[in-house]
Amino acid sequence: MADARGAAFPFRIDPHTGGIAWTEGTQKIRDDLRILLGTRLGERPMLRDFGTRVHTLVHEPDDDVTADLLRKQAHEAVVRWERRVIVTRARLSRSDGELRLLLSYVHSDKPVSAEMIVPLV
Repeated sequence: MADARGAAFPFRIDPHTGGIAWTEGTQKIRDDLRILLGTRLGERPMLRDFGTRVHTLVHEPDDDVTADLLRKQAHEAVVRWERRVIVTRARLSRSDGELRLLLSYVHSDKPVSAEMIVPLV
């Protein structure tokens, strides 16, 4: 995980140094997963294939079919773009009108497992 290092997400200034705040290791991978899942497919001019189509399902019915499409699109984006992790489980939960992706994964280079919750729609 030592090679996973970059600007923190969300972007901010480090109050101690006055420079850009950095993250590394497992936190950087979590940040990158959030960026991937929050980016609309086609949004990045130089990388049109990066992101998901999750936002296109916002006005679809709140049913199991839509939930399965959301889960599948998010899972496929992670498999394609984030090679530092292996998804072990992707499931959805509905709570208080919010749909959340619960993503379980292991790091591909170390036996470290993690789980994150990402609000989708």
